Amino acid sequence: MSMAVRAPALAHLSLMLAILCFVVLPVFVHAGSKEHPIEGTITALGTSQDTTGGGSTPVFTHMRRTYTVRTDNRVFVLECPYDMEGLHIAAPSECGGKKKFAIGDTIHFRVQKNHAFVLTAQGQDEKLRVVSEAMNPAGDPAASQP
Repeated sequence: MSMAVRAPALAHLSLMLAILCFVVLPVFVHAGSKEHPIEGTITALGTSQDTTGGGSTPVFTHMRRTYTVRTDNRVFVLECPYDMEGLHIAAPSECGGKKKFAIGDTIHFRVQKNHAFVLTAQGQDEKLRVVSEAMNPAGDPAASQP
């Protein structure tokens, strides 16, 4: 096979490879991104309580902080994974990092399955459980009409 025949085939293969890279690369980059497209305001703090054990094992009560977050069209109740009444040597008692989440704070997060990944002031993701999600009646224009 001569060099004149190989050059067009190699150029065609290079062009196809370049097109494939331009199509596939953005999909991989976007799939792995850590964007936080949802913005909401914390409107209420609460606590949730559950118990473990019983029978032949001791019963433990776990209290965790909950945050009611209102977005333009949804209301989320998010639960912090940390025990509020436990020993706080290994883990904090509330979410938010050095600056704990408080009423009136605006947070940015994304929801995946049953968890919300909230961006803290330190730029880290904090994983909270989504307890509930509901429509925000204040954000529905049809709800405000008589």
